[in-house]
Amino acid sequence: MNQNTSMDFSVPNPGLSLLGRKIAFSTLVQYAGKAVQLVLAMLTLKLVSNYLVEGDYGGYAKISEYALFFSTAANLGIFANVVRFMADRPKDGSIFLNALVLRIFTALLFFLSGMLYLVLTGASQVFILGTMVFFGALIFDYVTSVCDGMLQANYLMGRATIALVAGRVTQYVATLFIIKSFPAALDTSSLFMIFGAIMAGSLVTMILSFIFAARQIVWDFKISGALCLKIFEVSLPFGIINIINNLYFRFLPDYFATQALTDGQFASFNISFRIAMVASLVSTFLMFSVLPGLLQYIDGQHWHKAHLLFNKIWKILAVLGVLLFIGGWLFGSFGIEFLTHKKYILPEFWFVLPMMLFLAAVSYGYDLVLITLFAMTEDLWFIKQEVKALALSLVVFGLSYLVSGAQLKLLMIVGAAILAESFIVISGAIRIKKKFRELAAQK
Repeated sequence: MNQNTSMDFSVPNPGLSLLGRKIAFSTLVQYAGKAVQLVLAMLTLKLVSNYLVEGDYGGYAKISEYALFFSTAANLGIFANVVRFMADRPKDGSIFLNALVLRIFTALLFFLSGMLYLVLTGASQVFILGTMVFFGALIFDYVTSVCDGMLQANYLMGRATIALVAGRVTQYVATLFIIKSFPAALDTSSLFMIFGAIMAGSLVTMILSFIFAARQIVWDFKISGALCLKIFEVSLPFGIINIINNLYFRFLPDYFATQALTDGQFASFNISFRIAMVASLVSTFLMFSVLPGLLQYIDGQHWHKAHLLFNKIWKILAVLGVLLFIGGWLFGSFGIEFLTHKKYILPEFWFVLPMMLFLAAVSYGYDLVLITLFAMTEDLWFIKQEVKALALSLVVFGLSYLVSGAQLKLLMIVGAAILAESFIVISGAIRIKKKFRELAAQK
């Protein structure tokens, strides 16, 4: 680190207000687009949840969660590192192309492994076919993610949002056509078409995103094994963090819930989980909008400005988290009925949605500390904390086997995720405070 860098905090930086406007615009555009996507997603969810009986919806949810597990494993942190690499060289076609090749190759390896496991374990034809189509949609999404990383680095998320909304519209129209044309049963043809609608939406989004990104890039069509390896090595820690977090935040709760609940009960649980997952995206959009600017401040050793930005975002996310939890507690049942159907409201599980939304609120703090420490290149420290958090959650998950009653089991399962996520937020906030103090002392 260069100790001779001049840092005059008393003189206003005209670039600060410009950066602030860019972050605000990028975030607001994504929120506006997400609002439209949420409306379309709610309409689509209502169509599918009304179309299927509770037990069949539970099967639909299990296929989705299985596919998304491999999607998370295949993520490898490449999106975040495309933003990191392109923050300094936002038009670099070489970074874009090699990240795209790496993204597709690694995803195919993971998805083929997922399909092979289903075949070897004798999964049903419906499960295999649904997963195969879902994996196809996720391949398109991974191409989109690289395009979005490039657009995020250039503060052009308005274009990415247009592509995402167009994809959602396509998915909704395709789903509506399927439901009008096929009988209401979870058989091979209807399930294939439901996931096919997801694929159609992902394809439209991918095509538009690629067109928007291609117009901004100075193309370099040389594929470099060394550059791919560099992107992979730099991305791997973030990818490991993402995998561990999703284990205790999403997939282990899902797994233990499937063991404790009937298909109908799991359908109700999964509806609440999906609502919370969507709510948790609020902080994800904000923090990835903040990331390029935060990297500029930290790379330029403007620690004071980086600290001020961190404190502002912390206050915003704290308020949003409180509002989310209170709103979920007061209007949870109405929200489930409005978004899906009253058949998914089980009185004995009244506590699930409020707890899920509390978990989503805690995840706002998680995204804040994750992206801030990622910008500080504290990836390895974060991995160690994630391992500790996973160990904590596994203890509580394991204890859920020792109690009787679906309600108590579910209370412990969701509580395990909240405990692990809270541990990361608290330890991460302490680490960030310490880092800012150390870095400011190097002035």
